[in-house]
Amino acid sequence: MEEIKIKGARIHNLKNINLTIPKHQLVVITGISGSGKSSLAFDILFEEGKNQYLRSIGILAGLDNEDRFDMMEGIGPTVAVRQNTIRQSNPRSTVGTKTGILNQLALIFTSDGKTLDEHRTHLSPSYFLYTTAEGTCISCQGRGSYYDINLEQLIPDNTTTLLEVYEGLKVTTGFLRILKKKYCMYFDIPFWQLPEDIQDEVVYGTYQNGKQSYCLERILRNAYEKGEDVEEVYVKTICPDCHGERVSDDAREVFFYGKRIGELGQMTLTGLLDYLDGIPEEELSQFSKNVLKNVRQKLKQLIQFRLGHLTLYREMSSLSGGEVQRIFLHLHLESRLDSLIYIFDEPMAGLHPFEKQSMIEAVKKLRDLGNTVIVVEHDKEMISQADHIIEIGPKAGVEGGTVVYQGDYAGYVKADTLLSQYLSGKCTMPEREGRTDTFHKEDCLILKHANTNYLKDVTVAFPLHVMVGIAGLSGSGKSSLIEDTLLKRLVSNQKYGHATGISGVERICSFTKISQEPIGKSATSTPASYIGIWDKIRELFSKQPEAKIRNMDAGYFSFHSKGACPDCGGSGYERIFLTSDFSVDKLCPTCHGKRFQEESLLVAYNGKTITDVLEMSIAQAVFFFADQISIVKPLRILEQMGMGYLTLGQPTSSLSGGEAQRVKLAKELGKQRGGNMLYVLDEPTTGLSLYDTALLLKLLDQLVAGGNSVIVIEHNVEVLKSCDYIIELGPEGGDKGGEIIAKGTLGQLRDNPNSKTGRYLI
Repeated sequence: MEEIKIKGARIHNLKNINLTIPKHQLVVITGISGSGKSSLAFDILFEEGKNQYLRSIGILAGLDNEDRFDMMEGIGPTVAVRQNTIRQSNPRSTVGTKTGILNQLALIFTSDGKTLDEHRTHLSPSYFLYTTAEGTCISCQGRGSYYDINLEQLIPDNTTTLLEVYEGLKVTTGFLRILKKKYCMYFDIPFWQLPEDIQDEVVYGTYQNGKQSYCLERILRNAYEKGEDVEEVYVKTICPDCHGERVSDDAREVFFYGKRIGELGQMTLTGLLDYLDGIPEEELSQFSKNVLKNVRQKLKQLIQFRLGHLTLYREMSSLSGGEVQRIFLHLHLESRLDSLIYIFDEPMAGLHPFEKQSMIEAVKKLRDLGNTVIVVEHDKEMISQADHIIEIGPKAGVEGGTVVYQGDYAGYVKADTLLSQYLSGKCTMPEREGRTDTFHKEDCLILKHANTNYLKDVTVAFPLHVMVGIAGLSGSGKSSLIEDTLLKRLVSNQKYGHATGISGVERICSFTKISQEPIGKSATSTPASYIGIWDKIRELFSKQPEAKIRNMDAGYFSFHSKGACPDCGGSGYERIFLTSDFSVDKLCPTCHGKRFQEESLLVAYNGKTITDVLEMSIAQAVFFFADQISIVKPLRILEQMGMGYLTLGQPTSSLSGGEAQRVKLAKELGKQRGGNMLYVLDEPTTGLSLYDTALLLKLLDQLVAGGNSVIVIEHNVEVLKSCDYIIELGPEGGDKGGEIIAKGTLGQLRDNPNSKTGRYLI
């Protein structure tokens, strides 16, 4: 069949839509946040494509129990990559292992590698891979580094008691109570006088069922992962045995044209290609010639996808969503499979305007192999080059869920939908009210001699009480400058009262980082719990007459406490594992997805059960809790940000990066602040349509008008156009970046011949 036909699609907010999607084309599904586009792409198309395949081989027989649509025809094997499910936390998964390049280099070292004395013992390929028992460095377990606690720096005074150690690390009162029970007789003894086994347990904890107890190492690791500057006491130590090369002694004795495999693993992909291009092929074995040709081809394609700044040893967990999707795209182009349906979730995320066309060409190439490529996207360039465009809307939540346009681009710009008006020019971004192009030299944060990662001794001033944009190509050093240097020095100053390499900190009262990191990894975390209103709602229910009669406290209105359904544990579904890492979810037959045990649902507040409340959208909850000021205040902020469509009970792990960031921003804005804050945002327009971007810009303008400072790392041209001042890094990525190539107002960047961003700011 040449089309995918859907009738009566009705999951989430989709309103029984009928749709025909052409195959073997590049199809863009767009719409404002919460309109239903992801429900259509992933919950209908991808899930049915996956389920039909599993049913066809007899795995899912009898498990399809969700009424998501009336009919679907023409669906085939479907592959999908979502922004919030592609992150991997395994530190041993790297760009080199994911792309297979490390395995191929291992073959070359086996075939043509040489030892310094030329008397080499033949080693199998596994000896050159840090992922194998033969190849891994024993000292660091193939990590290349580990973290050591500098106890002498952490506890420099011989009289510091155990209690003072915990207080110095700002351990919460709850944990302090637990620790007091555990170490009661030692709390007032100086740490260095404690028995050696107690010292060891305090520092490194104990392990039970694979879980580490609360200890100093865990406290410092958590602080490090949150971006706090604890490097003086929690030190990343390059492995003294392998010097970061990850592999064993045997592998480190073998060279291929002057380099060990661990050295190649630490090169950027661009640098590695340059090195390999310099090797005289006539001196290689025929086997190595063939493998090397394949490696070069892989590297060229990855560099074409703007990934040349990465190294083979770069951990997958540290990559942005856009970077992982580009690696995924490379792998599938390389496989040359056809007749598949690919669904991408914003593959243009994290790309500078200069880099976008190469990504579009790659997606088109996947289509030209004979595949259907469906892209959930807001980017103007991708939309303008699509074969077929579908807009879901007109708005979000209950006001969305219908097809408001379907057709080609020429028809789309004339369609007068909410989003097409921004493409046709009928709607424009809001003008900044407090915009300025005059800056006081003394009203700045000044960062001095930044050398983090590939930064090249950068000194730069950030004007305060304005909106500052940080621009540059992928890997040019934006995050290194802001997240890994500026923020860490600010944390260090806040924690210890001083920090080297930064001045002007006294000009702000405090700072907060609002990133795209997930705000909850489990299904028990919800927007209601994250913004701090869930406990208040549960208390309301526990005060109702029926709850008092039944002696039900707030725990009965929690789906991971006394109120949880006994069969599914409060998840609402049963997870059936088909393999160790692949599962399907079946609706819980006991609670039918409501998550609570029966008794909890007998209590109502203003006619609604606790499940009814969790199913409310934020917009509905604002009206429902109108008389509960402490509950409604943070909800109103979310509604103003265009997020009234989110439900109170949806798992925060299901939020996109952009949605998670806006929920974090709403939580921060809900706090009582006195102005003069520094807000740092990392690509806040990820997941946002132009309509949603306009709402975000209004909010950022309000922050600046209120006396605050905003620094935003961003590629989105509309956001950069709204900035008072822009700092651009480059000129390229990785070791070819790390310099300030342009800075100033919009006009100054446009006139600067070194700027790669200025030409797009017209």
